[in-house]
Amino acid sequence: MAFWDFFLSEEKKIAKNRRRLTSKDSQPEDREAAARWLADNGSPKALLALLSRFDMKLEHQLNDKAEKDVVYGICVRLGDAIVKPLKSYLKQCRSVSVPLRLLEELTDEATTVEVVYKLLAAELARDDFKPEKKHALLTWLGERKHPGALEAAAPFVEDFDENVRCVAAEVLIGQNDPAAAAILEARVAKADEDSNRLRHRVAEVFAQRRWPVTDLEGLGSNLPEGYAVDGGRVVAR
Repeated sequence: MAFWDFFLSEEKKIAKNRRRLTSKDSQPEDREAAARWLADNGSPKALLALLSRFDMKLEHQLNDKAEKDVVYGICVRLGDAIVKPLKSYLKQCRSVSVPLRLLEELTDEATTVEVVYKLLAAELARDDFKPEKKHALLTWLGERKHPGALEAAAPFVEDFDENVRCVAAEVLIGQNDPAAAAILEARVAKADEDSNRLRHRVAEVFAQRRWPVTDLEGLGSNLPEGYAVDGGRVVAR
């Protein structure tokens, strides 16, 4: 610690180490020292600052991963002390993959799924035309089966972003719940659904699972080439 740091308030010390930790101009050893200082401080603000390293990316991917692995290890050793700051951090961070992995390791899958549901609800309410976080949360959820996944993902099949709509559809498909059929059919039957990727994926699943079609005209008119409605079901031609 520099001599003049002794005259700084605790809040300013935290801010200084956060800047050092997340600055691409800092030396690697200085970023690591800042991470360890924040961990040793242990206050909620310091731990939030420590977690901010997960949102910063270095151009050299291997170096970036190595540094994040160090911070990840520090966080794991902190244990329960960092769980509450981590949940707060997830509300504001841009990149969620590493923080979610950390939360699941420190708690369990059920706890992490519930956090993801709350984050998705917040993203749905925000609707700020920034699809990256929605996409990442839905991708994470799509790798799991959970009773609430259908309800959590369903609104996102109406998202303005094609990638979000597609990954939301994969969450629904992955639950293997017949209730997903009505949601997917309603989306693809809409004339404004112009994503051939989504239309093809939904048609494929309807054909494979032999889900009955309720809107014969709507869905039938918007199926991609190679599929048709026959006998109340989607078939590949």
